[in-house]
Order: sequence, then structure tokens, then C-alpha cells
Amino acid sequence: MALQAANLSMAQSSLHIYVSAHDRPGILAETLEFIVQVGWNVVDIKQFVFNGLLNLSILLDENDENLIQPLKEALTNYAEKKTLKVAIYPWNSATRPEAPYHHRSVVTLLCESFPSVAFLEITRIFAELDINILRIEQLDSGEIHVLEFVIGTRKAHSAEDVLNALVRFKENYRVDIAVQEETYFRRNKRLIVFDADMTFLQCEVIDELGKLTGNGDKMAKITSKAMNGEMDFKTALRQRVRFLKGLPIKVLDDLLENLPLTPGAENLVQILKHLGYKIALVSGGFSYFIEKLCSRYNLDYGVANQLKIENGVVTGELEGKIIDGEAKEEVLVSLAEKEGFSLRQVVAVGDGANDIKMLAKAGLGIAFNAKPIVQRQAHASINLSDIKLILYFLGINGKDLQELDGVVGRSPAQSWPKK
Repeated sequence: MALQAANLSMAQSSLHIYVSAHDRPGILAETLEFIVQVGWNVVDIKQFVFNGLLNLSILLDENDENLIQPLKEALTNYAEKKTLKVAIYPWNSATRPEAPYHHRSVVTLLCESFPSVAFLEITRIFAELDINILRIEQLDSGEIHVLEFVIGTRKAHSAEDVLNALVRFKENYRVDIAVQEETYFRRNKRLIVFDADMTFLQCEVIDELGKLTGNGDKMAKITSKAMNGEMDFKTALRQRVRFLKGLPIKVLDDLLENLPLTPGAENLVQILKHLGYKIALVSGGFSYFIEKLCSRYNLDYGVANQLKIENGVVTGELEGKIIDGEAKEEVLVSLAEKEGFSLRQVVAVGDGANDIKMLAKAGLGIAFNAKPIVQRQAHASINLSDIKLILYFLGINGKDLQELDGVVGRSPAQSWPKK
């Protein structure tokens, strides 16, 4: 194919070379050979391959305007000989404006299917908000579709501003969304803090204990109010704990052996540990269970409420400080400081109203199958059953995930039975 050239005046001394071809080894080297032989200086190079098609851009700069024609002739012959497309455009480095969309964020979309109409709508939303799409990458396209948009704005829109603009889109297409600022901290997370009940575990432990005392329905109603932000957490906890008075410790042990882990939790822990993360369970539940879960799954920290037990029986009272929403936030900050991490390197995952402050404080707060009040205030949300999907929000793609699964393998038959 012949070379295409914009109107290049002899006064033009900076050029943008664009090459498009079916990818093969050596195209960049061949193109650079002509550029070097003619005497141009390479200022910048961008290259990517999509579906086997090479897209190559090279910025050139040279003060001698007489070098334009020799380069055009060399590239024209090259394009015709190799049957590829080469285009030359003027590039004025002296008057080139700064990129107007220099505030960058990353929007990650996660869903079971992503129809073309959804793709059209989200691009329209960005356009209406004067948001420029700088890059799109498909992280996975198997059972779960994951798309990552790097976007630019003229003004420093916060991640919350962009997330709020996507609320209706999320509801219409059942898409889970994370919005994060594009900084070096996005792929440099080091501490992850999980809520336990209905997040790391697939049940509310205190409600399961309530069933064993015959007060399950009463306690579940109180739990629901607390998790939806309709009732003060401390009050709700004390009321429920009173229903547990007289429960033998053996019942707690039996329940522990049958607690259902959330799908993907065990494999997620293995991968995070392999990647060097510190992992904590910070729960409004009970340390009797949290400490044993931390030991079993090699978690680094476990913080929860202390049930008072005397003579092998639950007294219906608590000991020590109650771990409510404010306490969870304090624990997260304390753990980050202890490990020497910035809060922007912390991920928090939870589902209830008592997790909101913790999610807000973390660099990335993920509402996992959370109550509406929590989802409205979190940086990200997941409404699918597999908690391992949060890895996509950490910048891991499908290929990475397959490799990590192969490295960490599956742990011995130690998974918790589901109820």
C-alpha cells in the first residue's frame, strides 16, 4: 500500500509516523532503519497489537526541513514493498498544547455479559461529561467480562463524581463498577481488610447462634436493621448477645466447623498471600470465631468483639471495646500504620452499614453484595457471588489469574461445607 501524507510544508520539521500492518517480528526495526538512515531523531514511540493488527506511532524531530522528502520516498517504497500502511502527519512540537485531559481515573466494569448497547451508553455518558477515553483494555472475556477504561478529565473530578454519574448505567445493565484514581498506588496495594459476616463468610454468625438458642428470627430482624443503618450497631449487638446467654461453648465449636466460606474466599487468600499482601479480618462478630479463622487460613490479623464466657457457657455479655463502624475504621488505620503502608495501599471489603467508614478510609473500598446504603458510598461494588472477582479491581487480568491459580494451586480438601 502506498504512503499517505498530510499537507507537509517544507517548513515542517516535526513528524508523526503511523504504521498499520498485520503484526510480525521486525516491522519496528525496519521502520527505524529508514528513519535513522535519513537522519531524523526519534522523540517518542507507542506501539500495541490488537487482534493481530499492529498499530505503531513514532514521533520524529529534526531541524533540517530538507529531510522530509527523503523520508517520504523511503517510507513510500517500504510501504509498497511490504504491503502495509504508512502515514505521515505534521507535528508541531513548539506549539503543541498540554493534554487538556490530564486528570486520570480508571473505571473497571465487571459483568456476566456486556452487550453493544451497553458499550454505546457508557461511551455516551463519558462524552456528555466531557470525559475523554484514553485507553480501553479487556481484562477477561470468559464467564465474566471485565473491561478497563482509562479516562481523562479537564478538571480534577473525584472518583466519587465519576461513580455517581454511572449509577443509572450500573442499574440498567447489572454491571459492577470500580472507579479509582490512576496513580502508582492503584497497582501497589499491600493490605486488605475484610469484614467477616456476609463478606468473608456466607452467613451472619450471630444469627446462626441465635437459631441454636431458638431466637433466630428475633435476632435476624435486629441484624437486618443494624446492617441497613436503621439501628445503632452497639445497641443492636448488645441486644442480640443477651439472647445467647446460657449457650455452651461446645455449640460454638460445632458451628465453627460448619461455617460456610464465601465462594472464592480461600483461593483469594492464597493468591493475595502469594502476591505479598497482609490480610486482616475486622469483624463486628466474635473473636472466638475470628481468631480460629485467621489461624486456619494464615491471615495476619483478626479483630472482633469478645464474648464473655464463664465455666464453658456464654454469659450474654461482652468484654472490652465494641468493634463498631468507628472501631473498624480505627483498626484499618492502625494496621496500615503498623505495616508502614499508605492508606492508599489499603483495600477494604464489607457489606453492612458498620463497614461504611472503613470502606471510605481505604484507598479502595469495595461493597461486596452489600446493602444499598453501603453501595451508594463505596468506590466499587460487586454483586456476584465469587469474592475472588475483587482481583480484577486490583488490575489483575484473566491471563494473570490463570497463572496465579496454577502457582498457588488448590489447598487440601479443607473447604467449609455450604448450608
